Amino acid sequence: MELLCPVCHEVLTREDRRAVCIHGHSFDYARSGYLNLQISQRTDQGDNKLMVNARTAFLHSGAYAFLKEELTRLSQKYSPEVLADLGCGEGYYTSSLCAQRKYGFDLSKDALIYASRHDHSTRYILASIFHLPLADHCADLALTCFAPPALSEVERILKDNGHYIFVSPGPDHLFEMKSLLYEKPYKNVVSPLGTTMSLKEEYTIEQIFTADREQLQNLFRMTPYAYRTSLRATQKLEDIQTVKITAQFILRIYQKEKQ
Repeated sequence: MELLCPVCHEVLTREDRRAVCIHGHSFDYARSGYLNLQISQRTDQGDNKLMVNARTAFLHSGAYAFLKEELTRLSQKYSPEVLADLGCGEGYYTSSLCAQRKYGFDLSKDALIYASRHDHSTRYILASIFHLPLADHCADLALTCFAPPALSEVERILKDNGHYIFVSPGPDHLFEMKSLLYEKPYKNVVSPLGTTMSLKEEYTIEQIFTADREQLQNLFRMTPYAYRTSLRATQKLEDIQTVKITAQFILRIYQKEKQ
């Protein structure tokens, strides 16, 4: 197992419903199946249940299925032995990725409960992506999809010649929804990643989908806009029956050069 104890950084082994290290530190598997390796006592981390439920409902509508298919294709292309998904959420993308061993990391218990109940091909871990409980140079492929790029950790866990896929919103992503909410809608800014890894490929994929009222509400609730938008602006969505929306994603693929 590539998992390490978050206290002493020794290798963890599974014993029934817990993972233990040689120093006796013990961590429990939740009833749903994920492993809790978060040693912080804070309870306000990760997406809440409302956001998780909204995102789950929206993603299962199929609006982002084309991104899932592209990520699956990339995982098949690189054929990793070990894959780490950093910020896996409820496992919508993780579940279809191809690898001999898959790890999904997130700080949302609600998301991981859903992920571990519905995807038994992945080991889901409650842990910060900025403090991954993974051994150095253990992963062939790492993925970050709509989460911050924890670059120092990615560079640490990747094997030489390993690959990193970073997915971020394109400039026009959800622009139509923002046009309904704001008087002056803005396009997303795409910033370069400050990494020692080599950028091997960068491209954009895009589809336009028609959202009904329920789908639009779920889309809004699963995004940060739900917490940054005034009630008055939010109410503008209530009267919308259908709207065409652009889903646009930028995929950047990096490779860690051999040291």
